[in-house]
Amino acid sequence: MFFVVDPDTEVSPQQSAEVWQHLWAMRNFAPVSAVLPAAVSSPCPLLPDEAAGGVLMASLTAIPSDSAWVPVELNLCSYTGDDGGVRLPLLDAALCAAVAKGEQGHDAARWSSAAQHHDSKLNRRLAIFVRGWGDVVARRGLDPESLATLREMQQLANHVATVLAAASRAMAERNGYCPALDVAGARILQHGSEMHARWRRAVGENAVRHRNLLTLSPWDVFPRREPADIRYTNLLPLLKCANSVSFRRDVDVDPWNVKEFKGFHERISAILRHSSGLPAIAKQV
Repeated sequence: MFFVVDPDTEVSPQQSAEVWQHLWAMRNFAPVSAVLPAAVSSPCPLLPDEAAGGVLMASLTAIPSDSAWVPVELNLCSYTGDDGGVRLPLLDAALCAAVAKGEQGHDAARWSSAAQHHDSKLNRRLAIFVRGWGDVVARRGLDPESLATLREMQQLANHVATVLAAASRAMAERNGYCPALDVAGARILQHGSEMHARWRRAVGENAVRHRNLLTLSPWDVFPRREPADIRYTNLLPLLKCANSVSFRRDVDVDPWNVKEFKGFHERISAILRHSSGLPAIAKQV
């Protein structure tokens, strides 16, 4: 069971307090988790954001309903040197291999519904779940509250997103871009040949094979399998680089209190809302 919770929903203070107290009390029960409203974006500017109305249960990733995803997980710590720094050539090779693995996954998948089968053909969605952000900061002995640390990790996150998008574009040149681009461009035909030519040029410059690529979790800004140090919440803006957001938690929040727990989710919600501009939704699933 999971709860889709919008901290900005207009409810009475008593109702809000009761919901968060309940979620806090149930925080260590594996079947229960809080999931925030989110949008799913694309590295291709020609494909619009989509509202997430479902959850990919394996990773608690917010996704559009009936959509088809191939998940691939990477740990940044697998590509670090003795100083804890990420070795970019090793990481880049692993990211490109993840895109190739995801592509093969779509070709081999047997989806549970006709809607998912159609979505797979249309969008070729990947959830390349890159983890270990807080682990890298801790291994390097960086100050998680420092603006310099945030900027350095943002550069790394931007690099990861750029490498994934480049790999997907290269695959689009070989195998063809995702058909969702043709669906998005169909309405352009109504505006004459000049607009159509502009669209085709834009597709040539921006087309990707996979509509979605990078997945991040807000809980991965903390060093994993340790008590969650609230200072690491300074790294939450890394979520702006993600195409999809996972709410899987592998850290201990017992040192927190319900106020800190609620505040953490409110900050995530503000970042996700600012990134997408989509209207809020709130419901229990």
